[in-house]
Amino acid sequence: DSSDSFLAQNLENAARLAISDLGNVQIELRVYSTGGNAAQAAAAATTAVNEGAQILIGPLYAEAANAAGIAVADRGVNVLAFTNNASIAGRNVFVLGPTFQNTANRLVSYSVRQGIDRFVIAHSDDLQGNVGRDAIANAVRNNGGSVVGVQGYPLSQQGIIDNANGIANSVRAGGAEAVFMTAGVNADLPILATVLPERGVNPASVRYVGLTRWDAAPQALALPGLQEGLFAMPDTQMTAQFESRY
Repeated sequence: DSSDSFLAQNLENAARLAISDLGNVQIELRVYSTGGNAAQAAAAATTAVNEGAQILIGPLYAEAANAAGIAVADRGVNVLAFTNNASIAGRNVFVLGPTFQNTANRLVSYSVRQGIDRFVIAHSDDLQGNVGRDAIANAVRNNGGSVVGVQGYPLSQQGIIDNANGIANSVRAGGAEAVFMTAGVNADLPILATVLPERGVNPASVRYVGLTRWDAAPQALALPGLQEGLFAMPDTQMTAQFESRY
């Protein structure tokens, strides 16, 4: 979709900026579209290596990155994937950046220090949501908190709406102080941030916590349900330095 295309262009721009930092080193950067699809990613990876690629950067999504890695596993080529799903790492696939587990640990640790230690986990019923759910549960357990409810939902507008009451009921029944969501800004997060307050999950009394980067789509930060919410992001000073060059 358009948001994925925009993100892909940003990643390409960042790669070209990194190349320019290397001075006189000669690097040839070629771009192959995966369409966010595992089969297409495997085909693109094979084509890239056939055309001389010595290292692959990307794909973004876990399934596509895993497929790309498998496709070239016997070719001596490593895949540096942008996914934050560490479960696919191994052999020739490496994960760049923060993972769900270290992000969840950071957020839960901070929350517990603020006196928030009873969590409901709301997650999409897909690979990303299930991996995120497990990372959150582990982080809560490791930081002395309690998971008082877990509610999944199909990754569709109707699926979220149909399961919103279940999330709200879990919050009330468990006396939750926070609802920790795996949702992304370009998919389920705006819907949850709209329907959960309507179902009585008041963000003024129940903290909304996010596993993903809410600032990836600035319009998401204006949603009433996300005000005073928590999510993790890199050091803003370093980010500002990068953005000024970008």
